[in-house]
Amino acid sequence: MAKHLYVLLFLISTSVFAQNRWSVSTQAEYGFLFLHSQDVAPIGQSYPYGAGIEAAYWLLKEGHWNNCHCYPNIGFSLNYHHYDNPEVLGFGLPVYGYIEPWYRVYKSVFFTLRGGAGYGWFSQPYDAQSNPLNLSYSMPFTPFVVVGTGLGLRLNEHWRAGLQLRYSHASNGGQREPNKGLNYPTVALSVNYSPTEVPLAQKPKKPLSEMDKQRSISLSPFVAGKAIDASGVTYTVPGLEVKYSQQLGRVSALAGGFEWISNLAYREEIRQLQSEEDHNQLAVLIGHEFLLGNFTFTQLAGVYLYKDYDVKPDWYQRYGLVWYPFGNFFLGTQIKVHGHIAEFLDARMGYRLTL
Repeated sequence: MAKHLYVLLFLISTSVFAQNRWSVSTQAEYGFLFLHSQDVAPIGQSYPYGAGIEAAYWLLKEGHWNNCHCYPNIGFSLNYHHYDNPEVLGFGLPVYGYIEPWYRVYKSVFFTLRGGAGYGWFSQPYDAQSNPLNLSYSMPFTPFVVVGTGLGLRLNEHWRAGLQLRYSHASNGGQREPNKGLNYPTVALSVNYSPTEVPLAQKPKKPLSEMDKQRSISLSPFVAGKAIDASGVTYTVPGLEVKYSQQLGRVSALAGGFEWISNLAYREEIRQLQSEEDHNQLAVLIGHEFLLGNFTFTQLAGVYLYKDYDVKPDWYQRYGLVWYPFGNFFLGTQIKVHGHIAEFLDARMGYRLTL
């Protein structure tokens, strides 16, 4: 009986891994630091460079192809980034997970997209005595996000090469001040190898009918942390997002909705100012979503409908990634940004109601 069980497990595992492939890659990056604020301009221009290694899992089953008509891979990236200013900015070790779909454009040439999020260790955080010029980050362990787009080239059944334009952002999401953030676009060159063949052959594309396009309403409670000074005290920021999503194409949807934010950090500022203003906020959201199977990458613009305590501009951006582990239940994170300065990074969970 045990022998038959082992044979059955072997056949199942062989069937699974025959349709999915692992690969490893190495990459090099070079770019420039975006001096987005007068507060960080005094440190001068610098040109970050770095290198990294990655492991990725290619999702090659028929269901993944039908979701996007692409060849997605999900991976784990470990990097070294030097910020070309060792005394003030030092270097970072970003570690992040990512999803990267490949879309065929011509024979062995592919259009690629990347979205990733994780954490990094950064060597020279702000210190009022020893490093007062670094207003970009104030915590050694800091959230890190990256987006990218470019081209991939299939060299043969084992080797692939990639060239991407990426935009990286590192900040603590408002948990501690100062927090202007590290923002730097780079050019990334990568070489990818898989010990077994990753079949990227053209497959038939099934048209998406109007009946197949998904319409949904999602409810997303979230919570974040925000500081108001360099004391290290973090205040809770709860909120709620209600969003409608209308699928336009196989990987694209239009989204809009509302969000309520109860910013308890602002409540503390109001108390210190001995003011009577309200710390609650209400905003309308509109934007776009990339639908990548069990993952959704969201880009939204928010405009305040109600904002009594006026400390920020009247509009902002939100970038988020959610994962559907089963059914319509999801987990994820979003970052709220005013221009190039992050206000907070939230954690969220919620439910999507399909209409």
